[in-house]
Amino acid sequence: MGVIRGFFLVIVSVLLFFSIFSMNLFGVLSSSLTYENVLENSHVIVEDFLFDLNVNSIIDRNYLLMQNYCVNNSEYVFSEEGYVFNIPCDAVLSGKESILDEGVKSVVHQVYYDDYSKNVTDYIKEPQTAPLSLISKDSYDYTNKVFYSSLSLSLILIIILFLLVEKKSNTFLLSGIFILICSLIFIKIEGLFSLFSDKTFFQFLGIFFSQSFSVSVKFLIFGILLIIFSVIFKIFKLGFWISSIIEKVKVKMQKPSFVNEGKPKSLKVRSK
Repeated sequence: MGVIRGFFLVIVSVLLFFSIFSMNLFGVLSSSLTYENVLENSHVIVEDFLFDLNVNSIIDRNYLLMQNYCVNNSEYVFSEEGYVFNIPCDAVLSGKESILDEGVKSVVHQVYYDDYSKNVTDYIKEPQTAPLSLISKDSYDYTNKVFYSSLSLSLILIIILFLLVEKKSNTFLLSGIFILICSLIFIKIEGLFSLFSDKTFFQFLGIFFSQSFSVSVKFLIFGILLIIFSVIFKIFKLGFWISSIIEKVKVKMQKPSFVNEGKPKSLKVRSK
């Protein structure tokens, strides 16, 4: 019985580690892929993208026209390569840099909320849009869904682990250590990408981990709290109390309903 318990204990522990790792990873990804974070961290990449679309040249060429148009209008709209640029006239009157900033916001908004239910062949025809589809609302929804699935799985595995271990406090200790290890893996990853900030690939990859530090710190604190709780749990012997309750429930479930069934009934003799 002990060997079987030990085998399942190892399996559940390994699954719990990978589940917590997945929860941490997709927690970082979903937090990084909110619209606000994508807008903030993709500015340089989208500027390069606009340069490839010759938007800078369009702004330079039509700058005077844009200013004259904005004297009596509130917004200047133009399109290029399938992208629509809605530039507020306040930005137009503020200068070319402001126009470019608004152009970046227009592209990010369209890329983020675009419909990406395309076939693979569509991305082969338009390879420049394939990477941008990864920083979209669809990606955020997917990573958020996987995060909550990993969280649910982790909770289930922790409950199973609690039932398998003899010392119940070890459940919280082991879970806390796993969370601690996983959070330390991700806590410095954003700084690693910053070392290669001159490379477009690492700039793009850095968007997905822009919130790695803040999310990992939260997990780190939670892991430390779990370890502290396991110590308190052990000191006050709460594990023995819960174990005794579980044993009582097991005994009660195994106890037959009719304990007196089959026993001869005692007859009372009435004295005359």
